Amino acid sequence: MAQLNLTPEQIADLGEQIYREKIRPTLTEADVGKFVHIDVNSGEYEIDDDDISGDIKLCERVHDAKIYGMRVGYSAAYFMGGHYEEPKL
Repeated sequence: MAQLNLTPEQIADLGEQIYREKIRPTLTEADVGKFVHIDVNSGEYEIDDDDISGDIKLCERVHDAKIYGMRVGYSAAYFMGGHYEEPKL
């Protein structure tokens, strides 16, 4: 059932939960650095090398999706400045 008025924090919490329970167990080292887009209402997701392409593909499959996005193996999808983070699955 679609959840309509979710706050950004609720979307993030649901997205993280779906990632941990459904998606993370299926990933391999080859997926590190890829982008994951999750519709928090349906649990549908898309994994893609390109951030925008993955988002578009999921939106084409799931209309009115509430999307949480992340990058596999990193604490953030993008970094600015001189910070480096060693990726980990």
